[in-house]
Amino acid sequence: MKKVNLLAAAVLAAAFAMPAQADYTPNVNFSGYMRSGVQSQHISGYDVGTAGRLGAENDTYGEIGLGADLAKVDDTVWSVYTMLAVKSKVNGSTWQDNRAGEDSKFGDDSGTNGTWSSALAFRQFFVNVKGMFDWDKDANIWVGKRYYHSEDIHVTDLYYHDISGTGAGIENLTAGPGKLSLAWLRHDFNNQKYINDFGGVLANNWMSYHSFDVQYDLPAWDGANLEFRATFTQPRKDDSNSEYFTKAYGSQVLMAELSQGYSLGWNKTVVKYTHGNVDQTGGSKLGFAGAYASADGKYSTWGSTGAKNAYRWQFYNFGETHFTDNLGMFHVIAGTVADGYDHNLTDKDSDRAFQLVVRPYYKLTKMTRLVTELGMYTSTDKKINGSKYNKQVQKYTLAYAITPDAGNFWSRPEIRFYGTYLHSNGAVDLSEWGKTNKTNTFIVGAQVEAWW
Repeated sequence: MKKVNLLAAAVLAAAFAMPAQADYTPNVNFSGYMRSGVQSQHISGYDVGTAGRLGAENDTYGEIGLGADLAKVDDTVWSVYTMLAVKSKVNGSTWQDNRAGEDSKFGDDSGTNGTWSSALAFRQFFVNVKGMFDWDKDANIWVGKRYYHSEDIHVTDLYYHDISGTGAGIENLTAGPGKLSLAWLRHDFNNQKYINDFGGVLANNWMSYHSFDVQYDLPAWDGANLEFRATFTQPRKDDSNSEYFTKAYGSQVLMAELSQGYSLGWNKTVVKYTHGNVDQTGGSKLGFAGAYASADGKYSTWGSTGAKNAYRWQFYNFGETHFTDNLGMFHVIAGTVADGYDHNLTDKDSDRAFQLVVRPYYKLTKMTRLVTELGMYTSTDKKINGSKYNKQVQKYTLAYAITPDAGNFWSRPEIRFYGTYLHSNGAVDLSEWGKTNKTNTFIVGAQVEAWW
């Protein structure tokens, strides 16, 4: 209690010690996101991003964002932004984290205390200053930890370009007809795997890397916007692994994005090229080319000589179309071509992948609608020895949804009651925990999703 009183006194003292801001009332905003649900069974081998997330996502996850304009000097506004995220955890998943006494615990993903616990993370902590340049009042400077210009596809829960981390940057600089943004971010990972100079795989080492990002946005034509982006990433060896880690190959990412709004909705097309040795959360974000990583970014081949010239092309087309006041649809088309990356830390691969997901909805009443999601994913992974690995997944979901505005795809909160059929060619195991080699399954469940 004494610590709390001291903290409160310090905050009050700081507030009254700023006479220049005495007449300024902070503008506080509160935002967030949440989802939670229950399913008849948990499919441990299925990634919700492959053939769509509706009817296959049964975790509990939430984000709480708090922001405030703390000070205003002339036309310059000082703001702080924070975000807290929490996710229930069970053996790396989030199903049925309801064991007695466990719901209130927090921990990491390992060890006795982390296996059956909830994971707590501070996603954002940064300060933003806007309006300090007389010649460019829209420009802003930021420093801290943040989600930085994360690009995502909602129905597949895919962040196709994300360098979020701790760093600094300047945004919205006027440059000709468009806006220029520059950023430097650092990322640190523990328990890294990489190839050493002697061809061996080392684990349990610390790894950090720096990303430098350049983004230029400009209007194209009526209702359209073009974005060009370049990201350069370079790993940095730590003293603890300097004896082995002398190769540090970086990566280069080039991306072009066209956004188009029209009377029936909007559409976005993305072309992305990655070259070199890349690792960041499994490749879904930077789009790995020269390294393989697990979903949490813990495994990479930073020192792999053969991977430094790897490349990956990625294509995305997605958007929303409302055909009538009652009928609409969200779609995703994605393709990948990659060569030369070290997929298993032992063998260079080539990869060809295609994805199609559509989520149509039909308004039944003012606050109810039918929603379906049809998805398929196929990929062919060819190893240097000539062997091939083919993966195919199909998903069919029918849901009855309750939401404030059933004719608006983005209306939330949304309560869903659904049935889902999943099928694979055997390369994706659709079994419940404790079972193996299941190629099809049917699940029922209920879920709620909201943002504010």
